[in-house]
Amino acid sequence: MKITAIYGTNHTGSTVLLARMLMQSLPQDNTTFSEFFLPRDFSHFCSGCCACFEASEPLCQQASAQLEPILQAIDASDVILLASPVYAYHVTGAMKSFLDHLGNRWIVHRPNGKLTRKTAVLLATAAGSGLRQTLRDMKDSVNWWGVGRVYTYGIRSMALKAAELSEPRKEKMRRDMQRLARRLQPAPVEPRCSVRMRYWLSRKMGGGLTDSDHAYWEAQGWMDGKSPWK
Repeated sequence: MKITAIYGTNHTGSTVLLARMLMQSLPQDNTTFSEFFLPRDFSHFCSGCCACFEASEPLCQQASAQLEPILQAIDASDVILLASPVYAYHVTGAMKSFLDHLGNRWIVHRPNGKLTRKTAVLLATAAGSGLRQTLRDMKDSVNWWGVGRVYTYGIRSMALKAAELSEPRKEKMRRDMQRLARRLQPAPVEPRCSVRMRYWLSRKMGGGLTDSDHAYWEAQGWMDGKSPWK
């Protein structure tokens, strides 16, 4: 099983600790991990030029050098792990900027159909409130990427730094990640009804929203009844 973890922060705090607890709970003999830290590994902001939607190749011309390795890792993974601490009741600015750059991969544009057979794990930590909104920020994106299965988990760390976590809180995090790890054992992923419905609605709309989107959908065979998950 291949896992790609993308963290919304550069420092190794409670959020990264939580994600690594999950990865350490998985069988180590057949599991590989790739980790990306934002903004260290991706530091671009969207300029709103719309080139990623309109160009034949849906890749940000300014950010491609940093973005391409992350996309390759996502596409090669079985599990996509997005993890962000809560900043002002939402994901970090670095995570939001990264998700902005993948808007062209939404189902209504040019999605990777293989993601319908993958799993996403979304993790968030907060010293206090804001977990629901932060998880929703990430879930909106993976839902519209068409990821087949999604798990979410958030926890109030009751501490600003990982070093300040109490032992009972760390033990709870560890137990919860062990339970989640058992659900991630390799198994065929069937895309959820909501994913299938999004593809169906996009096909009814003519396959995407731009001419480049339409051409992409035609090339995939999705306009002729072929399903991304088959």
